[in-house]
Amino acid sequence: MRKKASWSILVSILLVVSLFLTACGGNNNNANDKNGAGNELAGKQVLYLYETADIPTLDYTQATDTTSGDAISMLQAGLMVYDNNELKPDMAASEPEVSKDGTVYTFKIRDNAKWSDGSPVTAQDFVYGWQHELDPKTAAPYSFIYASANIKNAAKILDKNSDLYGKVDQLGIKALDDKTLQITLEKATPYFLSLMSFQPFFPAKKEFVEKQGDKYAKEPENLLYNGPFVLSKWDHGQGWIFKKNPKYWDAKNITLDEVNFKVVKDSTTSLNLYKTDKVYLKNLSAEFVDQYKNSKEFKTVPMSCVAYLKLNIAKVPAFQNEKVRKAIYMAIDRKGITDVLLKNGSIPAQYFVPKNFTKGPDGKDFRAAAPEGYNLGSQKEATKLWNEAKKELHIDKLNLEYLTTDSDTASKFAEYDANQIEKTLPGVNVTITKQPWGEYLKRDDNGDYDIGGGASWCPDYQDPMTFLDMWTSNNQNNTGKWSDKHYDQLIAQATNLGNKPAERWTKLQEAEKYLLEKAVIVPEYQLGRAYIVKPYVKGLVFQSYGATIDYRHAQIMKH
Repeated sequence: MRKKASWSILVSILLVVSLFLTACGGNNNNANDKNGAGNELAGKQVLYLYETADIPTLDYTQATDTTSGDAISMLQAGLMVYDNNELKPDMAASEPEVSKDGTVYTFKIRDNAKWSDGSPVTAQDFVYGWQHELDPKTAAPYSFIYASANIKNAAKILDKNSDLYGKVDQLGIKALDDKTLQITLEKATPYFLSLMSFQPFFPAKKEFVEKQGDKYAKEPENLLYNGPFVLSKWDHGQGWIFKKNPKYWDAKNITLDEVNFKVVKDSTTSLNLYKTDKVYLKNLSAEFVDQYKNSKEFKTVPMSCVAYLKLNIAKVPAFQNEKVRKAIYMAIDRKGITDVLLKNGSIPAQYFVPKNFTKGPDGKDFRAAAPEGYNLGSQKEATKLWNEAKKELHIDKLNLEYLTTDSDTASKFAEYDANQIEKTLPGVNVTITKQPWGEYLKRDDNGDYDIGGGASWCPDYQDPMTFLDMWTSNNQNNTGKWSDKHYDQLIAQATNLGNKPAERWTKLQEAEKYLLEKAVIVPEYQLGRAYIVKPYVKGLVFQSYGATIDYRHAQIMKH
């Protein structure tokens, strides 16, 4: 999803650096280490956190960013859930039965799975939830994920030229009885079960959703909850409060009574709140890393997100020239970003599928084929390509708008990128446009940008496809509208190789190589995260996918 981020699917740099807590395994992904707090629980089990922006939406059909996704994942629940980086049954009573050819999954719903109004969660709730997501009238930005999951007839239901367009009752999902759900795929899909933890596949209670109408998910009373928490208060733009959901099937193992979020845009303000125990975790930007790196409260975690620039090929005629795109790709000194602007464990990236994210059938990391990525040319080569492109296009200058968010940190990144591009590519003029996070998402969705800055992508499921299929011609996340038949074919071939994992893996690596050698996007760095956390907060888990920070099993110790 888009990170501020997913996300999603892009994100504001600040929101990514100082808000999204995604981590991919590695060092200190669990803030549960013993560093001075006692072992006795505090009488008040309230966790205080902050975000740098309000929740854009709590409608599971409309969420495309990690702020929304993280909130929804704590309020609602799907068949599966990532718990401490391990995929486990949630609304499902157990792992599903799977047919020998890998195309039919049968789930049993927990007997004690309930909505917050006390009614049972049923198989029919999943049928409705999925059909509602896929219905063209819903206009769900993530509806494409159903076709990516290869669910029977999903692609045809989304295709305006198909006889099945809009016929959601033909989707390959049915309730065999109140507690038995059967899903049929068109082909074996290795990552299907991982997707069952993702919000677009959550259930919804038809009677409630239809009664709410346009008010659905707008306020706490306009939502029905089946997850570990309920939304008790939402002061839009100021903060929100989650309270423990006593109806959740695993409520007995949740210690927290409340999670209290403040919206704090300014980094110095959030640090002062941390110092005065008003928030219990503080994400550190570069100016504070040196100050706290020797503290026992200091932690770093690697992340499975990659920050990148989007080039709007449909809007900027010059971007149709591959040399222009490659020149921008090579113009940016990525170590200046990671070693000076960030200093939080982020690493330069000229790849899009992150390091240490997932391994292939040979047991090797996806990045083994090209550890450092592609288009590894110097800034000198970037200047050469730009000079060649100017002659080919008969231009001397190129004016570009760089769209980003309105945070101080995002501004610094934008200024750095603009300076790198203008310095290396004489004649290019970059104008920075800053927008609030919600407006940034709208403009990105509408393709209203030249260069989309402040973007990063974090995985929706544990497979390289989550980073690669978004650049196919008709994918809704491909807002720059790059269209390439060969790339589409590579992704289609990989999709059809579900039962041939080694061939599929090779095809996905070939697809990434083609995408980046064409310089359709400009990867900049793989995110790391530096933060400080109060020693009396235990059990916070930073995940590589699923909720970026999982606090379901967090505890506040006596202090």
